[in-house]
Amino acid sequence: MKNEEKLIKILERFRDKLSSKEIALIDGLFEVPKTIKDSWDSSDTSYKLFTDGASQLDKNNAGIGGLLKSGQDIVFSFAENIGDCTNNEAEYLALIRGIELCIENKILDVKIFCDSELIVRQVNGDYKVKNERMIKLHARTLDLCSMLNNWSVSHVLRDKNTEADLLSKEGLTK
Repeated sequence: MKNEEKLIKILERFRDKLSSKEIALIDGLFEVPKTIKDSWDSSDTSYKLFTDGASQLDKNNAGIGGLLKSGQDIVFSFAENIGDCTNNEAEYLALIRGIELCIENKILDVKIFCDSELIVRQVNGDYKVKNERMIKLHARTLDLCSMLNNWSVSHVLRDKNTEADLLSKEGLTK
């Protein structure tokens, strides 16, 4: 077996760890067999990120939570305590953490769902961001989104975001 064939076999084994940019680079460097290219092109890269934030202002406590799904499978989830902040700040911080984890896992094509209509409309440019602390979180979110290949942020009703909601409440107790 030629070295190139060995390398392609190794790459095929780790396909799910590669970004679409890395795959395009490999395809440009080597003569990847059509059967392998077809399997790369047809692989399910439909990822959905659900995030939520929770705040207990009376207790100076907030939590964030989220999960990334591919079909019905959970790729990763998180639940973290973030201390004292408003609910809107917690919503942004959950979104930021979720995007960071996508980038760390080289998942660069993602549909994002939040139950905060305010955050969704700000990220999509429909609403202006006026609060100084929110301006920084908004800028960080857009900065991270610029590192993704394809992304969208959509509003989801609370009853369709129950898993992320539970994780954010779990974050309150950590």
